[in-house]
Amino acid sequence: MREAAFLVLLLLGILALLAGVMWTRLRWRADVPPYGRETRFLDVTLHPERYAREDSLLAIRSLNLAGALLLACAAGLVVYEILATVVRR
Repeated sequence: MREAAFLVLLLLGILALLAGVMWTRLRWRADVPPYGRETRFLDVTLHPERYAREDSLLAIRSLNLAGALLLACAAGLVVYEILATVVRR
């Protein structure tokens, strides 16, 4: 059961982060150079206000936050499994 929860949390977290980046790219500001090889993924994720239009920032930040929380929960499940295994011995 925990393995399935881990996989679901991991998949949903990755999809939420990718959706945030894709929404940022769809709502790109005209005064910023287009998304290219020199554009850093982490910078786009952490600072969407530099790249996306103002009207879509709430949705982008919500997707990014949800993705980060889901990935943190997946990592928490892994830590829980490790600790449960160590304590059983």
